[in-house]
Amino acid sequence: MNNLFPAPMLFTLLVFPQSLSAQSATHCPMTADDSNCVRVVACIGDEGVWFNGRAFGRGEGTFSGTTSTGLMCEGTWMSRNAFGLGQADGMCEYGRKGRVFYTYQDEYTGTAVGQGAMHSGEKIKIWSGTNVLEYLRGDTGEGIAYLPCDGGSILMG
Repeated sequence: MNNLFPAPMLFTLLVFPQSLSAQSATHCPMTADDSNCVRVVACIGDEGVWFNGRAFGRGEGTFSGTTSTGLMCEGTWMSRNAFGLGQADGMCEYGRKGRVFYTYQDEYTGTAVGQGAMHSGEKIKIWSGTNVLEYLRGDTGEGIAYLPCDGGSILMG
């Protein structure tokens, strides 16, 4: 079964410096130290495994969260240039590593979209931003957001 690490996002995709358990919440307003904080969600592989977490920072930062299989993951992300391109590198428990390259796709929601792979070869697709669930809902007007993963859509709350 696939297990993973998101850039931004990854993740913007991808961003955090506290313990993983303190960072597992999915809603994150501006933090006490004025760090930017956004939700990060990702698909890992094609067997329905997903990541849910938070990313902290502006221009560069950290992220943390858990996979649907219960693995805790964390990593770093950075924007690479003025065009909103970036890279996120993550590591999960048991030494699982992955890398994602991303770009901002939606100016209004600040959503970043990216893709990459685990070192084992499993694909990663990632979305991140202040309004990432609204972005994933699209223009349907529905109150439900789904991750469009290779193994099938995954309901996100």
